[in-house]
Amino acid sequence: MHHIEYGYYDIASNELETKQTIEKALIYNPSVISVFPYYLKGIKNHITKNSAKLSTIIDYPFGVSDLKSRQSSVELAIKNGAEIIELVTPAHLLCNRKYDKFREDINTHKSICSENNIELRYVLEYRVFTLELLYKICQILVGHKIDTIYPSSNHLLDNLADNILASVMINQKIDNIKIVVNGNAWTDSHVDTLLSNKKIYAYKTNNIYTLEKISKKLQTNT
Repeated sequence: MHHIEYGYYDIASNELETKQTIEKALIYNPSVISVFPYYLKGIKNHITKNSAKLSTIIDYPFGVSDLKSRQSSVELAIKNGAEIIELVTPAHLLCNRKYDKFREDINTHKSICSENNIELRYVLEYRVFTLELLYKICQILVGHKIDTIYPSSNHLLDNLADNILASVMINQKIDNIKIVVNGNAWTDSHVDTLLSNKKIYAYKTNNIYTLEKISKKLQTNT
């Protein structure tokens, strides 16, 4: 596993709680810290003192906003300090097989991100899309030089084994895309599964205690 990321998506949290949680997360040296767009400004200074990149997730969790709304959100997020944009795939377009509109979505946001030297990633939803649709989405993304994805939005519970399986199956078909596994891991057994699976490129957790466990095991292994 190349690296670990941390995402804090507690909709009931306030600014102080978010800052305190991010400060705790930074102790364990994640490569990426991801928060909701409205918390970017508040934690930007905390991140700049650390090596972690600041990321945000757009159109979470369902990807149902129109292109103009998504574009405005991306532009504002970049203005507020985001270094990585995690854009939830537009579910309504993909479920209706409107691939040309999806390509328009990619081109629009890639242009914005490229102009600002920002990395663009897409967030899929293996729990909603069929395997064939996942393949098609990834083929389109790779064709547009988007090389990093998340298999799900991790909204609510997301079984780790299912998340890993979906990631492995995508990589078997499309091997030139980086997949950041992000299913829920709580136990030592879950952590061992992540660290022992050489096919896992990276892992993103929304649990501070899991982040701590993985960080300590990685330190022990090195």
